[in-house]
Amino acid sequence: MKWLLIVALYIFPLSAEAILGAFHDAYKRGDSSSACRLGREIYHLGIQDEKLLIAIGKSCADDDYINFIAILQQRLGESAQSRRAAVYFSTLSLQKRLISQYMFEDVDLSAYTLPRTEHVLSLAFEAIRNKRYTLLSDEPKHLHIGDEQNYLDLYVDKKIHIDVYKDKTKIQEHRYRR
Repeated sequence: MKWLLIVALYIFPLSAEAILGAFHDAYKRGDSSSACRLGREIYHLGIQDEKLLIAIGKSCADDDYINFIAILQQRLGESAQSRRAAVYFSTLSLQKRLISQYMFEDVDLSAYTLPRTEHVLSLAFEAIRNKRYTLLSDEPKHLHIGDEQNYLDLYVDKKIHIDVYKDKTKIQEHRYRR
């Protein structure tokens, strides 16, 4: 039994180091999907480095893991940079939740003012809040945000879908759990 404990103590740091190295490589390549997956593993190892947590959160925001960044932001707050990142992550989480309420319960969002970001959730939230959309269907809710060439197609299936179109060509798909 002692032998197993000794082996585990040596393997754990090596695997953590390998995960960190793989995360840094994926982050530098701009592979937000891999970086987010590896970052979630790093988070669960209990690492507290705020710069690393911010990079993980950014990767997961880019990869639409909004529920995870809502949890991650709770570890941030020691520096001005980490507090800004925590506000960004919290904003995206709240915007996702409010869009969900609008899409499923038709809650009026006009009273909510939140920080604006370039994330697709912020773009959709601002359009709904300011009633700058075309309602294509009410049950289930389906919205067209933008003009005929460049727009967001926002609809509900089991998830909230936001498809981004440029020159009438779909360039991005975003999916969010309720």
